[in-house]
Amino acid sequence: MINRFLVKHSLQKHMILLIVSLALFMEALDTTIINTAIPAMSKSLNVNPIDLKVALISYLLSLAIFIPISGWIADKFGIKRIFISAIFIFILSSFWCGIARNLLELVIARSLQGFGGALALPVGRLIILRTFARYDMITVMSRVAIVAALGTMLGPLFGGFITHYFSWRWIFWINIPVGLLAIAFAYYWIVDEPPKKVNPLDKIGFILFGGSLAGFTFGLSAFSESTLPQSFALFMTGNSCLLLLCYIWHSRRRKYPVVKTELLRIRTFRVSVIGNLFSRLGFGGVPFLVPLLLQIGLHYPAQISGMLLAPVALGIMLVKPFSLRLLRWFGYRKLLVGNTLLLGVSISVFYFVNNQTSMYVIGGLTFLFGFLISLQYGGMNSLAYSEIEPDDLSSATSIISMLQQLAQSFGVAVSAFFLRYFSASEPEFSLTTTVFHTTFLVMGAITLLSAFIFMGLKEEDGGRMIEAH
Repeated sequence: MINRFLVKHSLQKHMILLIVSLALFMEALDTTIINTAIPAMSKSLNVNPIDLKVALISYLLSLAIFIPISGWIADKFGIKRIFISAIFIFILSSFWCGIARNLLELVIARSLQGFGGALALPVGRLIILRTFARYDMITVMSRVAIVAALGTMLGPLFGGFITHYFSWRWIFWINIPVGLLAIAFAYYWIVDEPPKKVNPLDKIGFILFGGSLAGFTFGLSAFSESTLPQSFALFMTGNSCLLLLCYIWHSRRRKYPVVKTELLRIRTFRVSVIGNLFSRLGFGGVPFLVPLLLQIGLHYPAQISGMLLAPVALGIMLVKPFSLRLLRWFGYRKLLVGNTLLLGVSISVFYFVNNQTSMYVIGGLTFLFGFLISLQYGGMNSLAYSEIEPDDLSSATSIISMLQQLAQSFGVAVSAFFLRYFSASEPEFSLTTTVFHTTFLVMGAITLLSAFIFMGLKEEDGGRMIEAH
């Protein structure tokens, strides 16, 4: 009887891992599959390729805005119900993305898709945090990340193949079967916990904080727009900073703020959050830049571009089984400082990629980027939870998930800004290889500078996450 219970309990844990992995796979596939389709989408929708970043940013921004209240929603209505509803919203909006007739409709559909992801991703992570012990977290997260990496790998391949032989619209529809499978498994395997008593939702704080994020991201994005004046971008950015200051003042007067900022007093959590934000400003735009370099700068067809991006996920998958061992060997401080420096160099090396560069070399560079980015994610994300108490897991997960997506959207916006800035000296703002090369150098430099943030760690920081059991 006891053995039967243990087998069932063990099987349930494995199924929960699979369910959350499917959700991450779907999100990773959707995020990367669009990159190789950008040139084709720009022609179909009759917009500048750089302006299509709005479709990328609207998704990431919607994630960032709604993630802070995802834990509150899950606790109030039940974690299983919200997780299943979130995946359903995601696949429904994916269908809408595929039938969008113009950029505005695509942006709205992507925003709704981001809302579904904003509930599914952190709630899925919260399910894992409540299922497994702290010292199992790096191993468990690595297993989940391998499945997500498969989505990252298949995204460019599927995107390039589908765009070349069919239509870019199909790239949004192929994750629908994955979502339906995740819903079926979640209905059977996830325990239906009753809703919990929650603190009152800080509605004013949510509006102030969400408004500041939205305005700042679109303001930053507007600097690279071909149809908007720079004064509009400055106006949006300035107002967003004002809204953020209002939120900080407001949150200090609230007993239950939307974002629990006192967690930032914990050094490991603070360094993880700030490091996530600033390092992603550099490497967050690389998945946006590389397909444009290959297809617009080097004139590769979409399917070849997708094949050359696939090694990113291969690098992610290969390093995952060794991530815990590397963390125990070097410790969080040495690994994050050293890996951030290597990551910045790997991005800068794209400066030398041109029409004479072998495809094997390009594939090697994307593989190296995936290898290093996997170490970076594993180190930064697990470090955040090393000193967090169980009662604060929901708040910490919301903050980390929000910052990750927000920083990713900033990374895309910053890379698009520099593309626009450096192309100003070219005829008709042409995206030449020189423009791409200079942009990669700048993004690499930003990544290198972010290494100073991780120097604020102490040698013993994060020890609770990597100690042997």
